[in-house]
Amino acid sequence: MKKTLHKTVFLFVMIATLTTGCRSTDEYKKFANAGSGYANAVDKLLDAAGDIRIDTTSEQLLRNDRILNLTVDDYKKLADRDDERLEVIRKLRKHNKLLGNYFQLLNELASSDAPTRAQGEIAGVVDNLNTIGKELQRSDLITNAGLFQGIGNVVVSSQIRGALRDELEKRHRTILLELTIQKEMLKVLGDSIAQDVKLIRIAREERFVIRPLIQDTTISEEDTWIETRRNLVKMEKRGQELQFASQTLGKYQEVFQAFYEGKLTLARVNNFLQEVDDFLQIVEADKKQS
Repeated sequence: MKKTLHKTVFLFVMIATLTTGCRSTDEYKKFANAGSGYANAVDKLLDAAGDIRIDTTSEQLLRNDRILNLTVDDYKKLADRDDERLEVIRKLRKHNKLLGNYFQLLNELASSDAPTRAQGEIAGVVDNLNTIGKELQRSDLITNAGLFQGIGNVVVSSQIRGALRDELEKRHRTILLELTIQKEMLKVLGDSIAQDVKLIRIAREERFVIRPLIQDTTISEEDTWIETRRNLVKMEKRGQELQFASQTLGKYQEVFQAFYEGKLTLARVNNFLQEVDDFLQIVEADKKQS
């Protein structure tokens, strides 16, 4: 799972440097660190997204059980919804991995004198990518399928030649679609997680903060109570982080499009790297505070 988005980000920017003149070792390191850090952060957020979904259902079960005596069927209905959401997250990770594989092969086309192996593997990768992408589009998280209809063909820049040009002319629209799917999935998942976290906070604040406070006896472990309340107040950031991850991927999509149109500049690449840095700082700050 750690080898997902970092391939997508890092390897693409490697290709971009071949056509923009940014060939220094320092630049390669900077791109690699940005891509790897972004990928690891998103993986952690997706891990958290699965846990938050399960915790939301658990809180809902406890709340319902206090009102009604739940049956096994009641439990299974909610548990099945958890399974569906976790499957969506699993597919999103698979989608990321396939995008990473594609850009790794694209890098071989750009940098190799013998690109035959890469050409042979790309078709299978893209077929699998399309399959997962279509499944993600059918997810109940996607409510506006029209978001994926406005992607048209663009003339590939004359600066790009050889096998790389052939590949981009053939599949740049497909890859833009898959990047759009991934970006939208991160956004809507972030929106959903934001709602889940609010429900968790309300339930746990009532159970762990308010109940002990209003009891006749004093709170025995005051420091623990304070820490619990602090963590609950801050936990809503997870949904916001996924939304920011979606925005950052949107910038990546713009950089990719500028690349094959021959409009990519070093300034634009650096702007993208700043977006990645901003995202990482938010995630890191939240980790230190939690």
